[in-house]
Amino acid sequence: MTALRNLIRFMKEFSAKYPAVLSGYIIYSYLFIAMMRIFLMAKSGGVELYDVYETFDALPFMWLLSSALVKIIETRTKLHRTEKQVILNLRELETKQTQLDTMHEVARGFQHRINNPLAIISLALSATRRKALGNRSVLDRVTVMEEAATRISQAVADFSAAEKYEVEHVGSVVGYMATADRRRPAESNSVMAVQTC
Repeated sequence: MTALRNLIRFMKEFSAKYPAVLSGYIIYSYLFIAMMRIFLMAKSGGVELYDVYETFDALPFMWLLSSALVKIIETRTKLHRTEKQVILNLRELETKQTQLDTMHEVARGFQHRINNPLAIISLALSATRRKALGNRSVLDRVTVMEEAATRISQAVADFSAAEKYEVEHVGSVVGYMATADRRRPAESNSVMAVQTC
């Protein structure tokens, strides 16, 4: 019973892998049997033209059937590959979407954790600037610190631009890609406070 199952499995795999070879076996087997029949008829008595026609009349139909079989199996194989590729693309899209969601969360947390201390620094620098109006040395240092805080807030704003990336559907079966909104991201109030000081 196991040998029969193995033989059936082998025949299925062979026909799926090599449909042209299988159809060739069928056609040449039929041709061999038909030629043997003609040969035996010629040996036993005589062969008429109708006997030859009757013997070989199914050969063109078998050839057409074999060609159709090859085309059907090739089409099925292509469809299977396409479906497999679509499934792989969908899995890759889901993975990228998960990665982008994680990156968005990290960017939001990073922006929040940086902007709060920057707002405090900005307020402290504003108070220091008001108290040191007559001291040029202190004002220069405050200006340098404000410029550094502005650079940090700009770096955070640039990093938060990662939140503008989204996975979009490009075509029906063509695929998917990540695109970004190239406009300047909206800055939070705490970043604006740092930059206006």
